[in-house]
Amino acid sequence: MKFQVKLAQLYIMLIPFIAAFSLTPWLPLPLLYMMPISIYLIVIRRLKIFKEDLEIILMVIMGILGMFFAIDKLGVKNLNHTCAISTSIFLFYIVFKSLINKLKSINILASSFALSLAFVSIFIIIEFILSNYLGITISDFIPYSTTDELADATLMGSIIRPRGLAVEAGHMATFYELALPLSFIYLKDKPLPILLSYYLLVLSGYTLLFSAASFVALPLAILLSAVVRIRSKNSIVLVIGIVMITFIALSSDIARPYIDETVGVRLEIFLDPSQQSNTVTVNDRSEKYQKISNLFLVAPFGIGWGTGAQMAADQEVFAGIMMPEGGGFISLYGEILIASGVLGLLLFLRFITKKIIQLFRLSSLESQLVLIAVLSLSIHYLFISNYWFPMLWLSLGLADHVYKNEKFIA
Repeated sequence: MKFQVKLAQLYIMLIPFIAAFSLTPWLPLPLLYMMPISIYLIVIRRLKIFKEDLEIILMVIMGILGMFFAIDKLGVKNLNHTCAISTSIFLFYIVFKSLINKLKSINILASSFALSLAFVSIFIIIEFILSNYLGITISDFIPYSTTDELADATLMGSIIRPRGLAVEAGHMATFYELALPLSFIYLKDKPLPILLSYYLLVLSGYTLLFSAASFVALPLAILLSAVVRIRSKNSIVLVIGIVMITFIALSSDIARPYIDETVGVRLEIFLDPSQQSNTVTVNDRSEKYQKISNLFLVAPFGIGWGTGAQMAADQEVFAGIMMPEGGGFISLYGEILIASGVLGLLLFLRFITKKIIQLFRLSSLESQLVLIAVLSLSIHYLFISNYWFPMLWLSLGLADHVYKNEKFIA
């Protein structure tokens, strides 16, 4: 069992490498690492598929069946995307759950989350200093999983956003949504100076990513978790305190320009598309959400994994609808709806909602922190569609593990 723990800890250290040092966008280091782990678990007969996993497996199957509704549009991208969603769920969710199945507590993994998060934060801070003050682009020295030149993402006209170990800063923020809550399991008993120093470091790295979606998702997840757990006057006071501290922090003269240039500018573009200035704008996103709606109306049972990307590459239309550039829909839920239809999306929503409800019913610190991670990532994935990232699947695996352990003890 100690060997499996070490394997799981090393995997956690590799999770943020979702683009850096990857061979292709479809083969990041976490995926490559988990491939031999899956073989190892099969050999020692520890790989398990649980009853609660059937819904997510059925969702994938619905996306495969959806290809029959657009059979004349199929191509190689259908194979790529089907492999991507299948291997991501298998390796990042099913294999990971099997790897930690015998653990009595996830506490033993918390140190790896804390260490990995500290490393990522140092990397981001160094990248920010190099790019903004020394004119050094770190992607010139580190290979990233893209064949296209990585353009600098700027903010406030001149500030270059660090991308961390991802292609985009917003993608890197999803790792913080996973690891920030879970790192507290390890650090909660540390002396106050160590605790403050650690979170000063990691929150500095998180802030420099300027991720508008993450700055909404993570605080909202914390607030939802606190509100639902109101049990007494003390917990009501705690929720009111969180709200007041958040309001004061966001409305201060120091924080206001930062919020205006992240969340604020996105809302402004959404309300007035003429104000758009970023390469990927809120207006682009709203157009893609509209295409999701239009495609759903003409193909409620889906058109299969990768069909949208294939038609975008071939410049074909479906029922008079032109696919968005690249074929992506900027929302995991939209991707599932278009690929596997309304039935597939309902399966996924039921799958993820059950885990959230189960965590809400638990009272341990570990379950609360895993809940924050699951909620934050679930919200963030309204605005990104990268299902080949491990963060969401790993958080769902931890949710199952925590629930089963605490239910068994109870």
